[in-house]
Amino acid sequence: MSYKSSGVDTSAADNWVEGIQKKLGAQQLLSGVGDYAAVYEMNKEELLATSCDGIGTKILWSLDGHGSAKALAQDLIAMNVNDVLCTGATPKLFLDYLACSGKEVLVEGSFLKNFIHGLIEVCAEHGQILAGGETAQMPDLYKGDNFDAAGFSVGFLKKNEFIRFSNLKPGMPVYGWKSAGPHSNGFSWLRKIFDTSKDAAFITEHLMAPTEIYISRFLQARSLIESTLESKKDNSLVAAYHITGSGLLNLLRSQSSVGFDLNLWPMELPIWIQEIQKRTKASATELFSTFNCGFGFLFATEKVLSAEQVESLGLTELGKTTNTFEVNIPNFDVTLS
Repeated sequence: MSYKSSGVDTSAADNWVEGIQKKLGAQQLLSGVGDYAAVYEMNKEELLATSCDGIGTKILWSLDGHGSAKALAQDLIAMNVNDVLCTGATPKLFLDYLACSGKEVLVEGSFLKNFIHGLIEVCAEHGQILAGGETAQMPDLYKGDNFDAAGFSVGFLKKNEFIRFSNLKPGMPVYGWKSAGPHSNGFSWLRKIFDTSKDAAFITEHLMAPTEIYISRFLQARSLIESTLESKKDNSLVAAYHITGSGLLNLLRSQSSVGFDLNLWPMELPIWIQEIQKRTKASATELFSTFNCGFGFLFATEKVLSAEQVESLGLTELGKTTNTFEVNIPNFDVTLS
């Protein structure tokens, strides 16, 4: 069993995005189609970044009682704000779009009502303003408690904070923050692998933790690295990656010449990855090109961090950039391109 056989074709999705890009042509944006977020120049000094994303079929397991409404709300916020971070922007505004069956699921005490409460709480906890949204009732499209959700994040940055992937060069150290699990990706496959009755405890403990929100850690790392740079015009983070769908292939986004040698990737994979491999016999290549495999956010910088700095920031050193356009994870004999 593979991700593709579960109904999700990531290659088709990539081709879809490329087709859109060809239709759009030139735009007044500093970013391109397929980047983590769109970046717009507001004036000579200030930029705006915005992103849109959802949480997929993880919703179904949450509705079955394997995850809380607040945790799912965090997933929606995280999937968007983490993408905005990859531009160098600080996320500030959040909007949501909800589609459901009708008024019956909007009452106090319902999962969807608790989901809204969760959005409000998580936004407040992470310095986000819930600026607005839309709730659509579509009984012909959605049945019972089923619903779908999309989020929209807006962040702001100065021009010298803009992360331009074109500045990425071979030989730069790569660091990462751990994930809490699969986050919000791969659930169409996971739902075919695990049984909600027989595997209920495993699902709840290892697969349903909410997506980590990396805002505070990202800002702390940028501030620390900036304090060591000779020129304040230099960008302390050269590239940043939210590891979501397509796994470590995300490292090859937005540029076409620099690769990664992740020779320090920990030998022991998370228990949830080990269990997926055990049940599906999936290759390490498929796992690393589908899931985050233990690290939810990576960045590259010109600054080599000391062991003390790595520890204080909660980071793991994972390897270096290379002049070969591919991702190598030698501990698992994996090459992604």
